[in-house]
Amino acid sequence: MGTFTEHNRDRIDLTIDRWKDRCLLDDKSLLFDDELTPWALGTIEDLHRRFNGNPLEGQAAGGRFASKWAEQVSGASTECRILGAELLLIHFLFPSSVTRQGKMGVIEGSLAGTDIEMPTDVDPIRAMGQGIGNPGIGFNTRRDLQVGYLIDFALRFKRESRERRETLLDNPWELRDFADDTDHPVREMRHILLHLLRPDAFERISSGTHKREIAAAFAGFLPAKPPEDVDERLLHIRGELARYMPGEIDFYLNELRGVWSSTTTDDGEGVGDLEALRWKKQIVFYGPPGTSKTWQAAQLAQTLIRRAALETWGPEAYFTNADVVDAAVRDNVFWLQLHPGYGYEQFIRGLRLEGDVTRYRPGFLPWMVEKLGDQKEVVGDLTPLPGVLVLDEINRTNLSEMLGEAFSLLENGQRGTVRELPGFDHGQEPSVLVIPEHLYVIGTMNEIDQSVETLDFALRRRFLWRECPFERDTLLAIVADRWGRDVARFTYDDAAPQLERFAEQVQALNDAIAESEELGRQFQIGHTYFADIAFFIGAWVQGRSNRPPNGTYLWTSKGKPQPPLLDLWRRSLEPLIEQYLAGSDVRDSELKRFRQVFLG
Repeated sequence: MGTFTEHNRDRIDLTIDRWKDRCLLDDKSLLFDDELTPWALGTIEDLHRRFNGNPLEGQAAGGRFASKWAEQVSGASTECRILGAELLLIHFLFPSSVTRQGKMGVIEGSLAGTDIEMPTDVDPIRAMGQGIGNPGIGFNTRRDLQVGYLIDFALRFKRESRERRETLLDNPWELRDFADDTDHPVREMRHILLHLLRPDAFERISSGTHKREIAAAFAGFLPAKPPEDVDERLLHIRGELARYMPGEIDFYLNELRGVWSSTTTDDGEGVGDLEALRWKKQIVFYGPPGTSKTWQAAQLAQTLIRRAALETWGPEAYFTNADVVDAAVRDNVFWLQLHPGYGYEQFIRGLRLEGDVTRYRPGFLPWMVEKLGDQKEVVGDLTPLPGVLVLDEINRTNLSEMLGEAFSLLENGQRGTVRELPGFDHGQEPSVLVIPEHLYVIGTMNEIDQSVETLDFALRRRFLWRECPFERDTLLAIVADRWGRDVARFTYDDAAPQLERFAEQVQALNDAIAESEELGRQFQIGHTYFADIAFFIGAWVQGRSNRPPNGTYLWTSKGKPQPPLLDLWRRSLEPLIEQYLAGSDVRDSELKRFRQVFLG
């Protein structure tokens, strides 16, 4: 069963049972027990025409999902409005990254302007306080596609006979094929819907990329002729893992996640970082400061090593040699913080004065390669594991000059090639440089560093690149994680509505920076800068005897910014943006404009 979650999900499962019986097999309401039939085919067709058949792009109707949805259901029948609210409720059952208040705000918006009162003491509404997993940034940024898929599924499903609908719900693989038989973009909602309807067969995974990476990481558990479908593979892997892991099995638990997990594109279906790194052997995380690039590099490096251990050693040796794996994760990841004073002599080879004699001595790269080669003495009969070199802030030095002969050896197909180094000590043979097949390179780069032009196109070709932008969901996750440490006195849920608004204001500020003629996209501000809001809130509430009324941690009831928000602006954001605008003729006016956008 894939029903494990970090939190309770009993109300969610009860809601799905009710949804299947009352709505998918019948036409009745999920929320109301009267004679309404909002899930009748004609009503679903009407909602499909209004939403899927009338997409509002860009800034139309206010630019936000909620405002567009209100425009699209405007003038609809009562039953269509109820259908919309209940469908949004199903959409929100899975995400644990959206607060109850945030979910209810969108759902209630579907009934705005009507006389319908949302019930409060029913399981589906209680379920909004629960969650199953974090569906990723694409779930929120393209909610239109997620909800559109759900509407499309409901329409196609209700066009089937009742007998056929019962068969689909009883057979997970027929249900999967039906879910995929659509022209609508298949996004996170497809995976979520299958898990909600059949958690015994489908994992609590909303990303197709994650599913593919997990199946590849644990391929050693599959039979000689594995199932073609990734969900069937995962079900088989789950059964095999039970032999090694008693108790709950979940692919997002640390002991399993460390083998496969990597970040993906925002649509959840593209190539993951681990896949990209294993193929190209070099990858660069780039973006504005404060977007967790260094942290992501560390996670990717550790995952690559754990994945190699599982694949090359096999499950038995992997699970019984956890200490050796941990040691490799610690010893096989090498870090270099680059700076303008770091060059060829330090990285490849340079002259050193030893007494009265000047001699050539190897730099960091040859030393690292030699250390990786010494693993055979450490791991015994186990296959040596790969190494990862992390080059932090690659554009703070002249990277092409620093790499020297390694520049060409990074080229695909050149691993293992012996390259003779120029110059040698008297009476000695020339030194050679080899970059082994099992050495991977991860770089990080801040786009606003003006030395970025030193990365020529030939060098760029040797790396794959992945942008690390500001992420609203990551910001809220960091704040929630820090809340217990920095605030502690009051619950996160009490502040959640204003923190949701805070995240929206941060996004608006970054949008304004991206659109500014003075700055641009590369000057957007990373989420870690804004996560300091937890500290400022914590410091402020220490001087209060009571919690702020009605959750007014950041804005008063009249919309005026509270001290924590002003502190974040004055002590962190304003000095940073002021530096960005140094020398600009419109610095003061731009600062004023950005301040207004952020503080509201």
